[in-house]
Amino acid sequence: MTVIGVAGCSDDESSDQPFQGQSADEVAAKAVTATRDATSVRMAGKLSAEGQPLTVDFHVDTQKNCKGRMAMQTGAADVIHTGQATYVKGDEKFWENAAQGSAGGEKKARALSGRWVKVPVGDSRTTGLCDKQGFLADLDSDKSERKGMTKGTVTTVDGRKAIPLRKKKGSGETITMYVATEGKPYIIKLDQSGGKTPGSVVFSDYGKPVKATPPPAGKVVDGTKAGTAS
Repeated sequence: MTVIGVAGCSDDESSDQPFQGQSADEVAAKAVTATRDATSVRMAGKLSAEGQPLTVDFHVDTQKNCKGRMAMQTGAADVIHTGQATYVKGDEKFWENAAQGSAGGEKKARALSGRWVKVPVGDSRTTGLCDKQGFLADLDSDKSERKGMTKGTVTTVDGRKAIPLRKKKGSGETITMYVATEGKPYIIKLDQSGGKTPGSVVFSDYGKPVKATPPPAGKVVDGTKAGTAS
């Protein structure tokens, strides 16, 4: 998922430049809309959550079906959401962090490590992970974030041609949105460098079915009864 050949930004138009006659801001707005309207998308990359690095790889759709994995300093976990149920298979560190402050937390962590756990509805550890529209709504919540962008030269990101749209913020942050130049103007990658919350996410598998199937019933611990949310 390495960005290849990123070039400097400018608003110069050439005969083979995509989105001719459209400003960078207009292209960014169309990209957000196209991405938001997609039936499914895979999002993989590194973010910053509460000052800690977070690695995610989730394939989600508009029905909140999803399958993915997250990893942080406080452990890693696989997540499946299908129907009205969310299943989590975390390592011991993940469950230790989840059980902080609860009686017998370490014992619970050892017992649950590496096992699929059906977590209670609304569990804070998984809220938002499988909400495609909620995540993308954040992209569109502050439209000023994509005002004053500039176009770069077409490059290749994750094997796909994309045009970078870049904005430098007064806080020292630089936001770069890579938009597909072929087919629908989907967002291919988002980068945020500098500042307190650097991160990079690659978007792929647009429109592909999410293969989210529940784990075998015999291998699932019911967290709604086991008290794992305490």
